[in-house]
Order: sequence, then structure tokens, then C-alpha cells
Amino acid sequence: MSPDPQPRKVLVIEDETPVRESFRNFLEDQLYTVFEASNGQDGIELFERCQPDVVLIDLRMPVMNGHQVLEKLVAQSPDTPLIIVSGTGHIGDTIEALHLGAWDYLLKPVTDLNMLDHAIKTALERARLIAENRQYQQDLEKLVEERTSDLNGKVEELTRINRMALGRERRIIELKRQINNLHAELGRGPQYGSPDLVAEDPSLLD
Repeated sequence: MSPDPQPRKVLVIEDETPVRESFRNFLEDQLYTVFEASNGQDGIELFERCQPDVVLIDLRMPVMNGHQVLEKLVAQSPDTPLIIVSGTGHIGDTIEALHLGAWDYLLKPVTDLNMLDHAIKTALERARLIAENRQYQQDLEKLVEERTSDLNGKVEELTRINRMALGRERRIIELKRQINNLHAELGRGPQYGSPDLVAEDPSLLD
């Protein structure tokens, strides 16, 4: 029996302690490993240390707001799902966050924490599919490169063989011409009626 997979890591960047604790307690019950930061700057530093699978980001925070956190994390790790948890009440803030690279958003207060679990699972599944597609593309590119290299090798080998054959053909033609010249010096007719042809049966000339 294969061992259970490692628990998924969730980073919660939220300045409101009750919200942060509520998320942590719920997510730990769902068997996630949870990391917490109370402001954007600490969140970025914690992200670099723990490398979470998904990040929950509040928009309004001290030190560094959610939009600034988004910009830095998207630039640093574009394949990590980033979910906005917004309590600003301004749809424009959420739209801006989505434009900056947020994968999804939830509006506070999150009264049904199952919605949080659903958003995380959906984001993780999307991330898995993206990773699988990228791996498929990389494997396909590698296969194409290998096949192309193999075919190029065969082309080069056939080219070398053709060059060798062409050299032999030229040598045969030259020898046939020399034989015909010798026959001419002896007052005989040519042995080869078509010396420029490589394949010719001399018996047909008798």
C-alpha cells in the first residue's frame, strides 16, 4: 500500500486575528498544514520559507497591502494559486486583484467555510492540470528533439552513402572510357557502347 500523500500547505496572510484563527482551525481539520502571517511583508517572507501550495491573501493589511503581495508572489511563483479574501466591499479592488494574477476570490465574512475548502481544492486541481500539461509539453518537445536528431542522423548517413556511391559511379565511368580508348588504340570497336552508364552488360555488344 502506497504511503499517504503529504498534506497540502496553505499560507494565510490576514491581519485580523479572529479570521486568521478561524481559517487555521477549519483548514487543519481538513488536514491542511497551515502557516500564518499578519501582514503582507511577513507573508512574503514566510512564503519563501515554507513554499505553500496555495495562498489566501487579504487585500487591506498594514505594512504591505494585498495588491502589493499579489504582484510580488505572481512574479516570484506564477504557478502558485493565490486566492483573495476581500472585505473591502469595493468590487474594483477585487477586479484589480484578478488582473494582477489572483486565481479566485472570496468575500468576507466567509460564513460557510466549506466555500473556502472548495475554492482551495478547485485552485489546487487547476494547478495540478497546469503542471501536468507543462510536463506533457516538455516530454513532447523532448521526444520531438530526439526523433528529429535520429532522423537527421539517418539523413546524414544516407547523404554520406550517396556521396560514396556517386564517387564509385564516376570511377566506373572513367574506367569504361579508358577501356574504350585502349580498344580504339588497338583498332577495335568500343567495349562499352554507353560508357556514361554505370550499369551495362558488355555481352549485349557482341
